[in-house]
Formats: sequence, C-alpha cells, structure tokens
Amino acid sequence: MKKIILSLILILGFLCGNTAAQSRHEGHRRHAAYERFHYHHGSPYFIADDRVFYEGHEINGASASSFEILNDGYARDTWNVYYCGGIIKSATSDSFKVLGYGYAKDIWNVYYNGVKINGATPDNFSVLSDWYAIDMWNVYYDGRKIAGATPDGFKVLRDGYARDTWNVYFDAVKIKDASPDSFKVLRDGYAKDTWNIYYFGRKI
Repeated sequence: MKKIILSLILILGFLCGNTAAQSRHEGHRRHAAYERFHYHHGSPYFIADDRVFYEGHEINGASASSFEILNDGYARDTWNVYYCGGIIKSATSDSFKVLGYGYAKDIWNVYYNGVKINGATPDNFSVLSDWYAIDMWNVYYDGRKIAGATPDGFKVLRDGYARDTWNVYFDAVKIKDASPDSFKVLRDGYAKDTWNIYYFGRKI
C-alpha cells in the first residue's frame, strides 16, 4: 500500500512540475481577451429585433441591418467599428480589417485589442504569430514596440522564442548574450546556442 501511495505522489509531483514549468511560459503569453473570443461557444455579440447586444447589454445606436460580427471581439456596421461592444472612435468602418491575435487595421491606423498603436504603419503592417507583428520600422509584441528589434530578418521561432539579425528574444524580452546565428529551439521551453542552454528564455 505504501508503495502505491509513494508511486502516486511521485506521479503527481511530476505532473505538477511539468504544469508549473509550462505555466511559466503559457501563463503570461495567453491573453484573457484572446481566449475569451476563441474558446467562446458562439459570439458575445447578438442581433435580434433590430437591436444589437454585447454580452446582454444593448449597443445603443448600432445598426442591426448592417452589423457584421468579425473576429477577436471586433465588429462593425456602416458607421462604426466596435471592440467588445464599445466604439473605436478613430476607426474607419469600410476599410477595417481584422488581422489576428487581437491586431486589426484600417486605412489610417493599426489597433491592438481595440486600442490604436501609435506610430504603426497600416500599409505594411503584418502579423506573424504568437502576438508578434512587424511594420517597415518596428517589431511589436502584445501591441507594444520591442525596443531595439529590427523587422528586417525578424523571425518567430516557437515556444515564445524569436530572433532578428542581432538578438534573440523570449516573449519580446531580449536574451542577454544569446547568439542568433546559432540559436536553436529544442522542446519544452529549452533552447541552446553555441555557448549556452536556455529554459524559457533564462540561461541555465
């Protein structure tokens, strides 16, 4: 009986250890808004009797006849663009496009979770993956510029890692002294370059 209990404790410890390690990475990379829209059964928007609702609250002034539900919490009608039921005041409805991972743009601006990204250029703005995006001048993560990152040659790897010509990043944080030329992602948060091994972006 003691052996069975000991075995169960060891198994639970192993599982908890893996879960804890994974949560270090996934926990701060997941976004409540993203999960809310991508794991929601149906849309939080609802149209009935010439009225538009968001999570049970009427959106006053929304045009039910032209209302279009988009992705990532966005929607639009003839006159306005909405995020989570609220109007994005600077957005232009007829040119508005959802890009993914919470990013969107119109002819004038780029947005992240409904908020304008100051200085981002919509003409050449593109979303990569894992909340990374680029335009002609900057690299973005979570809608914020990554200081010092260069879009030319920027590449998202996996498990939160990315690199440009000069640096390696983990969830947009530069990994000090990591070599982009030799950097390789392994598995379960591990990575290496010529000189070091890393675990979720931390040199070990």
